[in-house]
Amino acid sequence: MSISAAVMILCLVFSADGGEGNLEKNEPTFEIQQLSEIFTSEVSDFQPEEDYVQFVKQDILSQVSGWSESQYFVYADRNPEKQLILVGFWDSGSRDISIIGWDKISTGDPKHGKDYHLTPTGIFENTTDNVGYRARGTKNSKGWRGLGAKGSRVWDFGWQKTFKPRKGKLEERTIRLLLHATDPDQGELRLGKPDSKGCVRITAKLNKFLDHFGIIDAEYEKAEKEKPSWLLRKDRQPVERAGRYLIVGDSAAATETAIAQNKQTTPD
Repeated sequence: MSISAAVMILCLVFSADGGEGNLEKNEPTFEIQQLSEIFTSEVSDFQPEEDYVQFVKQDILSQVSGWSESQYFVYADRNPEKQLILVGFWDSGSRDISIIGWDKISTGDPKHGKDYHLTPTGIFENTTDNVGYRARGTKNSKGWRGLGAKGSRVWDFGWQKTFKPRKGKLEERTIRLLLHATDPDQGELRLGKPDSKGCVRITAKLNKFLDHFGIIDAEYEKAEKEKPSWLLRKDRQPVERAGRYLIVGDSAAATETAIAQNKQTTPD
């Protein structure tokens, strides 16, 4: 099922009179189910092992438990051994997380060169204070379209502090944190391992999914009502409870911390 076909189904169901598909506007269950099916069909059907899924959900819960509003979000794991991204939904009522789907990514690889850094961890807001843009699709001297094919969405999270390992120490740096596609011919093949300068690189399919359904475009949609933006596509189908956050975690660091704490509490 293509995204356009799926959108038609969503529109038909939400506009239908009667029937179990005619849910109240504040009921996200059907939308989540449909998005999950679209994600599996159009983006990725990858499913990590259950232990890892539960670990990530607990990490997310520890960071979003204070959110008072139900909303969609994006979570990226910078662990070099994982390099995965999750699209999810936080239900403030049940205080639970629904998983829409998983896909591979590339985060920062500080070993690659002097301008390469660790991707910063934390919660980053997609706000109109840092207006995103779209890729021009132009190639550099190596034939690389760094932000993806022409028209690909680029989410800008502003200047963020991060670190670069150097001579056994972590030097603090500041980078412009972006979420964007990569070169469709060369970059996509390298996703699944650290490879960026500090940004979060995603597949073209996930880029289209996030863009089309406005997963983290809550503030942009609000601003759109007052002043239409050139950035948002006219044919988009924004979700009912769009969010505004990219969360970056590190399951490797969390695992190391847990092991260290366990050693401290375990008697000799």
